[in-house]
Amino acid sequence: MIGLLILAVVLTGIGYVYLRAQLGKIKRVDIPILSEDVPGAVMNVLLVGSDSRSNVDESLAETTGKEVEGDRTGLSDTMMILHIDPVAESAAILSIPRDLYVTIPGQGRDRINSAFAIGGPELLIQTIQEGLGIQVNHYAEVDFQGFKNIVDTVGGLSVYLAAPARDTKTGLDQPDGGCVKLDGFQSLAYVRSRFYETYEAGRWVQDPTSDIGRIQRQQDFIRRMMKKAVSQGLGNPLTLNRLIGIGVNNLTIDRTMSTKDMVTVARRFKSLDPNKVDMQTLPATDYTTPGGASVLLLDEEAAQPLIDRINGKELPPGEAPSLQPAEVQVRVLNGNGIDGAAAAASLALSKVGFAVNGTGEADSFAYRRTQVRYGPEGLSKAQLLHNYLAAGADVVPDNTLGTADLALIVGADFSGVRDAPTAAVPAPAAPGAEAGPASSRPEPQGALQPAC
Repeated sequence: MIGLLILAVVLTGIGYVYLRAQLGKIKRVDIPILSEDVPGAVMNVLLVGSDSRSNVDESLAETTGKEVEGDRTGLSDTMMILHIDPVAESAAILSIPRDLYVTIPGQGRDRINSAFAIGGPELLIQTIQEGLGIQVNHYAEVDFQGFKNIVDTVGGLSVYLAAPARDTKTGLDQPDGGCVKLDGFQSLAYVRSRFYETYEAGRWVQDPTSDIGRIQRQQDFIRRMMKKAVSQGLGNPLTLNRLIGIGVNNLTIDRTMSTKDMVTVARRFKSLDPNKVDMQTLPATDYTTPGGASVLLLDEEAAQPLIDRINGKELPPGEAPSLQPAEVQVRVLNGNGIDGAAAAASLALSKVGFAVNGTGEADSFAYRRTQVRYGPEGLSKAQLLHNYLAAGADVVPDNTLGTADLALIVGADFSGVRDAPTAAVPAPAAPGAEAGPASSRPEPQGALQPAC
């Protein structure tokens, strides 16, 4: 849903040049606690994908799990901070896990997504500003129907699945891996999936990273969706007009967001390669509440550099930012044929902060040695991942990884993930490292490299 929200803001801002009268139709809300929007300073927009069904048709309401009638305020199903830095001419997106356990003003400790259900946008923003220390200058919200409509308007979207995937709760049903084209409904099922399963080594395996894994799929979807919708929408006046109409009908923004603010966002993304939009997730660790609920606790030490950057805080002179696991997107592939090997490795990586960008099967189950494959300019990220692996790995260059920074191929020697990295810096290995003897497992249905 956040993919639509960004596009709605971007496309509505661009379309203002042509459809000025449309902007007056956007629903607005008063949020007096927003941080002041200072000209020339960084601007942060809280993007919320609400699971409200208030605008959806009956069939979509049923398939998304709630009835049309009754209370449909909903939870903040997805939360991201859209960050614009006019000085650096850059943009970033910081995802906030919905299960993050925080103090909600006046309510005590709870998951952060419940703040929206209790007190709407204002209480959610107050929680983010006071509890996480992130300034919020503007607010934008979108719902299910808008997301589905915009995907269908651009003719669907192709995503890469490392293996066949399903989620019986959201309706996701993709029996094939590789490059798969999703329509609006399947796209909604994909980005909402919290019980995501992949077919790995002969059986269905649930993604153990839950909401964190979902965030990584959303971020990949955003990059692809931005690229397709902006290019198609701007090149076709009829498509642009329809996209803006969808944004106007399904978007809610704060009353102080001006036309200038929307154009600022639009121009930034119009000229920016979506692949270069920095996407991060607040790092967190598993925690069980006194009442027995499974939630996430903010890793404050790892999160602070990300929060400082989002707030526009400059580093001291001469100090360079250190690379953190949260900045590394890893696709984890089963290369040894052991049941659940990729899922188990992805969970271990997620616990130390790495952003897992999908799991599945490698091109073979006969890898004796674990491999870390890296794309252009990704050597430092590959070395960081290597230093977290208990048994190390071969570090191999690979220019065809697509949306992931790295691919971890779990070999027969894989023995887990360290809590902290070693100091060793591995040298890159030559491409095409040998696999071991053939596995007795069925031929893998995934692929090593994405086809789209």
